[in-house]
Amino acid sequence: MKQLRCSAPSALLFLVAAASTVFAVDGQKCVMRGICDMDGTRAPCVYDGEPKVIESPSARATLEGVCGDVLGNLSEPLCCDANQAEDFAENLESAKAIGLDNCAACSVNFRTLMCQMLCSPRQAEFMQLLTSEVNEDKERHVATMNYYVTPKFVKGMYDSCKDSRSKIPSISLFNFMCGRWGSECTSERWLGFLGATPADGGLSPMSVKHVLSDKDHSTPDGGVYKPLSLEPYVCNQDRGSVKACSCDNCKAACS
Repeated sequence: MKQLRCSAPSALLFLVAAASTVFAVDGQKCVMRGICDMDGTRAPCVYDGEPKVIESPSARATLEGVCGDVLGNLSEPLCCDANQAEDFAENLESAKAIGLDNCAACSVNFRTLMCQMLCSPRQAEFMQLLTSEVNEDKERHVATMNYYVTPKFVKGMYDSCKDSRSKIPSISLFNFMCGRWGSECTSERWLGFLGATPADGGLSPMSVKHVLSDKDHSTPDGGVYKPLSLEPYVCNQDRGSVKACSCDNCKAACS
């Protein structure tokens, strides 16, 4: 069974290298938006500006299907465009095909990590651009980034997925979503795979380092980054419309 293909922030993450620019802004602001081609890799374009509305109704509907429950009102300005929305939806279909939706809590938590990175209008609060590159068309794309997120959310995301089966019941979901680690996946290894480029054994079009912290991070130039802090869904508990997972996909649900 194939693994997920590399493109815009998806069942996978994205980044690549050179130039040292750092953006950090309060309020609604982006660090990336749109897609810039680089040697066949569809990496996010550097965008130091305010979020914009996705004008295409079909693209908004597509994004609604994958991020609507974790981002809220998608008719508001966002830090992703129509092309990214469509790429992400396509990648997510690949993740669903191997079993991501077998446990609803796992799916919601994973999509939260990805949708926030890709589209959040407050992207610049927790995403730090480290390096970028310029392609032949003089477009600047993201090469490396830091993604600040709380340990609690990452642990909750991992715990909600660690028992999930793939579409092949005897095989763990992580055999397809954690690279070379397979069933020996840990939360650190999973994040490492999600943020790795093909050159480093991953599928991300850019290199993303997940920085786990409960505290704000200050940079020498005066920038401040606030870790993404959200309450993770638990696999053995109902929460709103998200139902507890089955015993087959959540050991905590067996007792």
